Amino acid sequence: MSLPGLLGAGALLLLAILACIGISRAKGGKAHAPLPARPPAPRYPDPTPAAPAYRAYTTEFDVECSGKELGRVLAWKALNRSSSRNPVPLDPAERRGQFDAAYAEAAADLTRPESDLSDTVVLLLLDQSGSMAERMPRVAGALLAALKSLEAAGASTLLAGFTTVGWKGGRARQKWLKAGRPRNPGRLCDLLHVVYSAPEEATTRAHLLPLAGRAICFENVDGEAILWAEQQLLALPHSRRCLVVISDGAPVDDSTLTENSADFLWNHLVDTVADLGARGQIALGGVGIDHDVARPYLVTRQVSGDGGLAVAINAIVAELRD
Repeated sequence: MSLPGLLGAGALLLLAILACIGISRAKGGKAHAPLPARPPAPRYPDPTPAAPAYRAYTTEFDVECSGKELGRVLAWKALNRSSSRNPVPLDPAERRGQFDAAYAEAAADLTRPESDLSDTVVLLLLDQSGSMAERMPRVAGALLAALKSLEAAGASTLLAGFTTVGWKGGRARQKWLKAGRPRNPGRLCDLLHVVYSAPEEATTRAHLLPLAGRAICFENVDGEAILWAEQQLLALPHSRRCLVVISDGAPVDDSTLTENSADFLWNHLVDTVADLGARGQIALGGVGIDHDVARPYLVTRQVSGDGGLAVAINAIVAELRD
């Protein structure tokens, strides 16, 4: 067949096919629907960025001192020592009277521990947060009674307090401001750790009397205080080491928490307690004053006001040794 003939036959075939399609539609047949468009690839939310690891913006302004040095250190180093945030009775004689009355009451309630504690060192770690300011002389009197009772049973003891060098972040915050306020700075305050009594000598009224002073209670960074206390205990040769934290609330430092997550200090406390327990070198417990400390501490007592504090300390030390 010639080329024109082939083209003509092809055209006739195409017309026949189109006609068939038309007849099918007329009889109610349906043409195949086009394939749906491929759905877009699923989009998953971006993973939440991990919280920044705990750190201190700077430690260069942190201070450690003895109870006898406390007043002088605060007068020299605290940029904001105002006691107006937590008003307390200002009469020194009144506060010393509270101290002595609390000691006498607590001593009368105590019995000497039954166990021989000569292989044991006990560090009482005291929260010196602002909320403790008004009750601090009475707390100190009860602590003196507890320490004397433990020492009478042969234990070596230490009393240490933890707070900050005044309010509002101190020199650490000033340094951060001068650096342009970098984000997530970490702990943003000047820590203060105070050693009131040491294991080398028996604890006396004079050792604890500085706790009856005014304007010595500010913010509290509990996690770092426990790490500091751990190092104090590990430096001692005793086979049994007990650490008891006395606190009336969660860790708080306004300067730190305004520039980091709201749970920054709390999470560090929880992690620190867990890590210390895993290391197994120190037995740790907590006594809460009008505050439940069952989280994060595993061995706990709770007292109302400052009544019963000395009894609770002796009981928790006995449990920690067991």
